[in-house]
Amino acid sequence: MAKQYLIGIDLGSSFAKTSLFDTDGHSHGDVTCDNHPYQPRPGVAEYDGPQLMAATVRALRELVEQRGVAAGDVAALSIDGMISGTLGLDAEGEATTPYTTTLDTRFTPELNYVMDHFQDPIRRLTGAGQPCVAPKMLWLRREFPEAYARTEKFVTIASYVAGKLTGLSGRDSFIDFTYLWATGLSDTINYAWSEELCGAMDLPVAKLPRIVRSADVIGGISAEMAQATGLGQGTPVVAGCGDQSACFLAAGVTAPGRMADGAGTYPVLAYCTDFFRPDVEGKRTEILASVVPGLYNPTSLIIGGGLTHHWFQEQFAAGDAAEAARRGAGASVYSVLDEKAARLEPGSDKLFFIPHLAGRACPTNTDYSGMWVGFSWTHRREHFYRSVMEAIAYDQYHALQSLRAAYPESPVNEVYCYSGVARSALWNQIKSDVMGVPYVTLDREDMGALGAAILAGYAVGIYDDLASAGQRFVKMTRRFEPRPEAYAYYRRCAEYYGDLLRHSEPAYRDLAALPEWQG
Repeated sequence: MAKQYLIGIDLGSSFAKTSLFDTDGHSHGDVTCDNHPYQPRPGVAEYDGPQLMAATVRALRELVEQRGVAAGDVAALSIDGMISGTLGLDAEGEATTPYTTTLDTRFTPELNYVMDHFQDPIRRLTGAGQPCVAPKMLWLRREFPEAYARTEKFVTIASYVAGKLTGLSGRDSFIDFTYLWATGLSDTINYAWSEELCGAMDLPVAKLPRIVRSADVIGGISAEMAQATGLGQGTPVVAGCGDQSACFLAAGVTAPGRMADGAGTYPVLAYCTDFFRPDVEGKRTEILASVVPGLYNPTSLIIGGGLTHHWFQEQFAAGDAAEAARRGAGASVYSVLDEKAARLEPGSDKLFFIPHLAGRACPTNTDYSGMWVGFSWTHRREHFYRSVMEAIAYDQYHALQSLRAAYPESPVNEVYCYSGVARSALWNQIKSDVMGVPYVTLDREDMGALGAAILAGYAVGIYDDLASAGQRFVKMTRRFEPRPEAYAYYRRCAEYYGDLLRHSEPAYRDLAALPEWQG
């Protein structure tokens, strides 16, 4: 019998990645195509749907050709994608709008309107504290009424690509239930659209796609796409899920009490529970439906927090980049910065950073931006860099306290970490010290694509149980234990950070009200 393969497609904020796995979870290569948004001015960040589709097709063909995979060797493929956005489709399935996420802030007036008027029912029914699809739809209706009128359905970027691969019409488009929380229009616990929320916001249910399970087969590769990609016609295409949900699956966060930390573009701290218990009081967490029906992932996130590291090294670390170049292979600007920051004491000599450069998500406040507090002439570049790491850890400390209060039934014994945080021993130790729990790194970078591939394998019967399939490929590489003295000090710093957020809110509000220069 020929060896079977699974393909996971990961549609990220800066790339379209196709990855090939065997059924034992071993990677057999990947191809990545660039997918940066069009950002002509502040506040605008648009993805072109057809261009992203073309990049995905190109990456699939290169993957198949490079690995020498026969058309019939791929058992199934699935897609994970960016969560916090939408694009419109006409009846034939063609894009009527660009795809925009929360990085495109032109919808802020509609977001504030939705949060001012409907926050409590949205949290109660969807589990979300910062929905994006409903306010995006309101914004498009206001700013682009013709495109809104031509739109048959508003979908995710992953369902758009899946629909193109299988030849689905706009009328047959879908959304899987891991995205429901981000819409602000769902009855998440029942995996359904909420007539109450749609009616309150005057948004027609008819413009929303059908809801499917993450592991549902939504069609097969069309004849046209078989020719374009090199895959076999009829190869099953599985619905897939949001990118974070795919990572949670691949990290084994599929049993109550398990927790993961992923430091990508949107740093997340995610928990697993079998209770749908919205954070109505604290407003510190969102609740994502897990890919495993009946499980949920309460999650805290920071908008664009991962971009802050990139921004810091681009703007301030030219000298460190030059030093990394002099050191040669194995060195990076981040490793140089980590090395210098590791020599500092916890707390960065009382330098504090607010990491909400694109607004605060948990809880929602679009007025927030970045801030450093407490610096003097004695602080060096590495102090500022370490303070960025510590700030994200402080934010997650407060999220962990909210999760512990909401779910006392299942204590957190350790945190699995992947993506950017897993590469930094310093950051792992800081997070372990701040949160007071062990941090355990996992051995792979391709968590999203692997999660998508696991879904594909489960959908076609290769794996019998989805929850255990996710845990099957988890391999731990290093463990970081909290240091008692550092934890005791960091608790005081984290409480100060919480006070700083509260006390700075009026200043941010006044800053937002300050008019723009009109000269």
